[in-house]
Amino acid sequence: MDWQIFSLPIVAAVIGWGTNVIAIRMLFWPRRPIRILGWEFLGVLPKRRLEIAQSIGEVLNDDLLPTDELLEAVNTPETRRRVAALITESLTEKIHRFVPRFIMEHAEDKIRYHLEEAVGSEIESLFAQLSADLGQELKENRLLASLVETKLSSFDLLHLEQLVLKVAKNELRYIEIFGAVIGLVIGLVQVLFLVAF
Repeated sequence: MDWQIFSLPIVAAVIGWGTNVIAIRMLFWPRRPIRILGWEFLGVLPKRRLEIAQSIGEVLNDDLLPTDELLEAVNTPETRRRVAALITESLTEKIHRFVPRFIMEHAEDKIRYHLEEAVGSEIESLFAQLSADLGQELKENRLLASLVETKLSSFDLLHLEQLVLKVAKNELRYIEIFGAVIGLVIGLVQVLFLVAF
């Protein structure tokens, strides 16, 4: 009788751990429907893949990366300076192709200076207009949500499982261990009841 009492918490811990392991595996498996006695079994991820992809896309679009904040992160003075420099450099190279070399040798600095002035003064209003237009279009089309949903839907189930495990492997391991701890506690409580009564 004593070995049964002492084994009860261990058995309960193994059952708690095993139950959580099976529950976590059932997120992914079975990947294809299995029919047993008229019941169909399919993992949560394979069964609700499209709904999960849509939900993740909506969360990213609305909460994690809202369009306004995304545009603000891109529309910085540093970004505007870099874009202006790229435009100025591109225009200068194009001018080099059409203007004779002897003129460019004497006037390149002045041309570059005037280009930088013109592009610099226009870039602020262009970025403001682009942010407004692009922001409105992104909100109306829910582009980020659509991209994420399409991308997640295109993954095969094995790749999607690996992606989930890459993100949440440690957390899932803690859930398994927590099941064992809860089982152990329940087993100890049962032993206390058996000994007390």
